[in-house]
Amino acid sequence: MLVGTTQKQIITTTYPQAVQDILGYLNRIDLDALDLGRHDIPNFDSKQAWFVVLEYEKEPLENFQPEVHKYHSDLQIVLRGSETMAWSLDSGQHKNADAYNEVRDLQFYQFDGIQLNFIEASPHQFYLFTPNVVHVTNIENGTGGVVRKLVVKIHNDLLEAK
Repeated sequence: MLVGTTQKQIITTTYPQAVQDILGYLNRIDLDALDLGRHDIPNFDSKQAWFVVLEYEKEPLENFQPEVHKYHSDLQIVLRGSETMAWSLDSGQHKNADAYNEVRDLQFYQFDGIQLNFIEASPHQFYLFTPNVVHVTNIENGTGGVVRKLVVKIHNDLLEAK
């Protein structure tokens, strides 16, 4: 897991090169003008890196299941509003809630035995959930309003994360 800033004057060379390149691109476009849905990222294979723009109402934690991905990392960026996110290291011992969804590269776990850590996510920050990090997002945090968020899917080969 990596937490950092999206602000172009503060983007650091300690971030993986793919993250630097993606943040650089995102800082050059009008994120508020983007349509909801999937978008390609120039200079990246569309199967290796893309992003989705979402808008939604936050929900209680119990409405979600912890999730993890095998082949992609999630770079989550709140554009408007705020939310709570939760994470835990994947011990590999958690109970599956459903079968692995190969098309979506998504495994849901049951909450049993997962000790969650909580983050208050707000604009100008990113949260990179790597394959070893179980996560839950979109959690209500006591503030109202719709959240606008961008989720970048980055193939782990680009991050040299296995």
